[in-house]
Amino acid sequence: MTISYILGNLLGRALVSYAIVWAVCVLACRFRWRAAWRSSVRWYSGLAVLVLTLLGMGGALVRQGAAL
Repeated sequence: MTISYILGNLLGRALVSYAIVWAVCVLACRFRWRAAWRSSVRWYSGLAVLVLTLLGMGGALVRQGAAL
């Protein structure tokens, strides 16, 4: 694995994680996207993105280890 593969995978997972958090914020704010945007840039949303990204990477590593 190259560093660009690892960084690309990490960045892609972080973007998908942010999209999931933003979608939850949109639903919680009753489809008001400006209020959802304000909620999605707070520290706890960043923490949720980090946790989702790490869980995704952990799941990928477990699947990759199981395939060996």
